[in-house]
Amino acid sequence: MLSHLLKDTSVIVSTGNVLNVSELRKKAGQKPTDELTDCLRSTFGEAEVTDLPPTRRLITRRNNDLLEKVQEHPRADIKIGAKIFLNRFSEPALTEAVEKLFETLSVSYLDNLILAYHPTTGAGGSNGTSGPEDELVVKQEGVIEWAVGSDNAVGNLKKLWTILERYAGDGKIGQLGIADLDADSLRELYDASTVHPSIAQINLAACCVVPPQLQAYCNQNEIQLLTHSDPQELLPREVLDELELGSYGAGWTSRYQVHIKCRGVLAAKGFIVSLDRSN
Repeated sequence: MLSHLLKDTSVIVSTGNVLNVSELRKKAGQKPTDELTDCLRSTFGEAEVTDLPPTRRLITRRNNDLLEKVQEHPRADIKIGAKIFLNRFSEPALTEAVEKLFETLSVSYLDNLILAYHPTTGAGGSNGTSGPEDELVVKQEGVIEWAVGSDNAVGNLKKLWTILERYAGDGKIGQLGIADLDADSLRELYDASTVHPSIAQINLAACCVVPPQLQAYCNQNEIQLLTHSDPQELLPREVLDELELGSYGAGWTSRYQVHIKCRGVLAAKGFIVSLDRSN
């Protein structure tokens, strides 16, 4: 089904504004992976293809009103937030993900950007689905362990953070955030950074309660502690197989939301996914 679109190349899939797709609006409240899966199916079903030399393709959805929604109000009147999901250490992948956000939204800065870096799941999703009950992050109630079994995870995270700091230093990102770190890892990242994380996300479905040590550290350093329901691996192997993408792996995924500030209304939402040939 997808062979005529993909043509055995690495691709970037941009869903555009999924809020204007009627069949997707009817499925509010889905789990994040299910939502992304349906958004990708919808995009493939109404695909427009652009070749990206030398060996990549861009797949977008027809009749997409994303730019209209973004430009409907002055930039100062909207708030754009994004989250990047990365399951392998790759500085070029993170840079590409950030640049594609600017390009797709046609803006020069983001109000906030959260990085969800989970190297322990691997690049190709070989560990299967990472659901809200991931054993990876749960040791006991109120305790999180991040990147268990991954060599030099914090060191690699610092290198990735340096990339985001450059964007923040250039005024292209307002606030930087990080997802799912335990207190010790957050402290190490904070102490090593010049642009400190001002947002920390935690998955309460996995942790049950906010770890007291993490909550205390965030309070002491004026870090906003938020909850989320995203799995550690947004596009696991079985989902790629289900989408007829068995020969691909998710290089990175980003999710963006555009809110109208004065009303708090969600004006646009979408995903961008990098799919790399795995063989």
